[in-house]
Amino acid sequence: MSQMTHYKTGHIIHKTKVKSLCILILLYIPLSMMEIPGPCRHSITKDHLLQMKSLINIQLRNGCTITYKFIERKHLSLVCYVKAALPRVLELLSKRFHYAQGSEAALSTLTLQNLILNIYSQHCVPALNEELEEDPVAFERQFTDSPMRALQRAKEVLDLYLELITHTHTVVDWACEAEYSSHGPAAITEPPASTVSAGLLLVLGIYCFIDRKILQGQLQRLAMESDRPDVRPQGEDMYPLSSS
Repeated sequence: MSQMTHYKTGHIIHKTKVKSLCILILLYIPLSMMEIPGPCRHSITKDHLLQMKSLINIQLRNGCTITYKFIERKHLSLVCYVKAALPRVLELLSKRFHYAQGSEAALSTLTLQNLILNIYSQHCVPALNEELEEDPVAFERQFTDSPMRALQRAKEVLDLYLELITHTHTVVDWACEAEYSSHGPAAITEPPASTVSAGLLLVLGIYCFIDRKILQGQLQRLAMESDRPDVRPQGEDMYPLSSS
């Protein structure tokens, strides 16, 4: 076989492998985007947050205060803070805020309570695993605030939950035993859950692009060489080999 034939055979095999890899990358992208189940991705909407905001707006800025327990974030990651604080949000809405039956405020409060109950019933946020996780009482604190400030704390948790499920493209790891432990780390760095997979996709995508360009360049160079006339070194015809 000629050099060009050898190259074409190797090129076809290599190109097939690269194409298979690139196809796998394209298949991986939509799969990774769909790993959070639909019911969880849509378990909370901006309308829910608007209802919470309307409750905040009808509260008096000054006057009466309420005493309640809530979670301080401290060094908790976004995931573990939401997991620890969400039950306190439900407790706050259920026990501290009561309105006239049928009023708009009462309906909004009931809607927000059902929102949190649905999040648990659909397993979007798991309950505390008592066999593995310590009760995050180390992060619990008693607050004495105005009702407005209490609802603002609750809204911050719901805001974080919405951010979590809309900006994360991989399954959320809700295991928080290390963070809830009294011997947990002093600080936690939490890159977005999609960072690793996104970085891998970027690297593989660049590899496919570069590999394709290299193959095209090699093929063009060999094609040009195969079209050149056979040029013999200067002086070879001047001194032909004598036949014996």
